[in-house]
Amino acid sequence: MSEQSSRKAFIESLKEKLDQLNEEIDRLEAKAKDASGKAEKKYEEQLADIRQKRGELKNKLTELRAAGEAEFARIKLEAEHAWKAFQNSFNYFKSHFK
Repeated sequence: MSEQSSRKAFIESLKEKLDQLNEEIDRLEAKAKDASGKAEKKYEEQLADIRQKRGELKNKLTELRAAGEAEFARIKLEAEHAWKAFQNSFNYFKSHFK
């Protein structure tokens, strides 16, 4: 696999995973609207954290698409870190609010 196709595959894979989690977040946000009191507040706090990490990941995707060859490896590592942070926050949220 060439460097260019490997780069494109990584970006597309990350985008696809982000899209899948976005769909799950939408479903969980709908559930959060049914909560009340302390549960509602906790939902909103966790959703705010997830939204922040999702924004960071989207920014990394934008950077990856625009990165030159020299920058790509560094930004790829940052994107992988952002993905893990986003996924961990999402999994934490999901485990507490099923």
